[in-house]
Amino acid sequence: MEETYLLLCPKDWNSHRLNSMLRIVLALALFGVSPMLSQETVVSGRVIQMEITPSIIHVKKVVYPALQVADWTPEILVAEDGSFDWNIGILETPTIFELLAPPWSWMVLVRPQEQATLEIRPGSLTATRLLGSPGLARWDGAHPSSRMDSLMAFQNRANSLLSESLVLRMSGVAMASRDSLQDLTDRLEWQFDSLWKDMETHASEPVERQLLWQIRMAGALNSGKGQRAMDSLWHQSEMALEGANWTEWLMSPGNFSCWRLAHGGWWKGTDADWEKINEAIFLADGDSLAAAMGPRWRDEPWSEVAAAWLDKAISSPSELTELVWSTFRFPKPFLVAYERLTVQRAEGQSGSTVGSVPWTLPNGELGSIEDQCRQPWKVILALKSGSGAARREREMFNQVAENLDRRDVCWVVLSLDENEELWRETLSARRTLDETIGWVGNSPQIMERLGLSVIPQVLVLDQDGRVAVDNTPLPSQGLGAHLLELLPKK
Repeated sequence: MEETYLLLCPKDWNSHRLNSMLRIVLALALFGVSPMLSQETVVSGRVIQMEITPSIIHVKKVVYPALQVADWTPEILVAEDGSFDWNIGILETPTIFELLAPPWSWMVLVRPQEQATLEIRPGSLTATRLLGSPGLARWDGAHPSSRMDSLMAFQNRANSLLSESLVLRMSGVAMASRDSLQDLTDRLEWQFDSLWKDMETHASEPVERQLLWQIRMAGALNSGKGQRAMDSLWHQSEMALEGANWTEWLMSPGNFSCWRLAHGGWWKGTDADWEKINEAIFLADGDSLAAAMGPRWRDEPWSEVAAAWLDKAISSPSELTELVWSTFRFPKPFLVAYERLTVQRAEGQSGSTVGSVPWTLPNGELGSIEDQCRQPWKVILALKSGSGAARREREMFNQVAENLDRRDVCWVVLSLDENEELWRETLSARRTLDETIGWVGNSPQIMERLGLSVIPQVLVLDQDGRVAVDNTPLPSQGLGAHLLELLPKK
């Protein structure tokens, strides 16, 4: 025993740092214990039914699920047949990731050393956005998502049955041979509760239990359950904020999301006294602020009040909300979450700094907008090959540039084409070699940084490299007149 103790606690610890892991492993071996060394998580998967199989899938690790705040992580390389091996690295807990291959996005839950195979495909509806249209993801093998998918499928079938029954009754169709609407509702709720309780009993991870409660509470709220019923479900969930580690609680996949289902939207009711809330802000009085929010909040811990204002910042941001956060000293984990939310929300909006935008030049070399454009102002037309609207706007864009004849402006055509073949098509439509054109590919990071949501789209960067204004009009919708007002006077 003494030798083991000496191995774990050497007198000169700094001189033995390089060998510390070996010493711990040896000590555990002397006790007959097998050390549990963390292993990397590698997810095997495949992309199917895509018109153009992406060569890269971009990845975000969702840090605050209820706030939809995420960090970019290394991309996934996809083979020509659509298969991929996604090396996540060491994963300590089940984590939600967002995978992106614009316009599609997939939210997936990955467990440490995941064994199931991931299959992703386009969504069932036509993509209406440049970025973030929900695709379909399925795990082949044992995975919590499969059980949750079946539970939500039951909910959808139940809702369809209730809707059909209600429509028939409203149409005056005789329903004597069928259950009453209340009987049907009660029977479907009983079946759902039985299915849900069985899944909750066999939930293997806290995260699975959280997500099951999220499904149940969302279903209750959507079916019109009152506040008393929602409070009861929240109490049963045992996900209370009181006594929890606030950082872990906010970053968990389901805790804050369930809290919002039970308590969210408090500002929509009649209990909030906005005159007194403004007075509390002026006095910087936290007790007065909580009391002015309504009886529900008067005696709640300060962390609950912080959660309530974080909920409002998510769903209903306003100048008053910003003033509350700048006035009151909410617990640091809530403040950090709020700051992350505001920073991410500001990206691509008016006043946000874009930074360097790398691209591929027509000759195949790598460069950037900053290298090609020495002028202080930059007017950018983002487009893709194959769009008739983009082709027309490109012609008018060049006309606006010629008519304004501004030496302090760099006129840029930015290609978001998915692959090199489409990029070459965009390049072939170049009217003159003087046209500044570059290719950034189907990069969601660039799209978010520039605030791009549709194609074609125009944005303006000012002399400080910031997005000058939101919603810049297209050439056909008055870009020329808009720039005359925006740009410095000659």
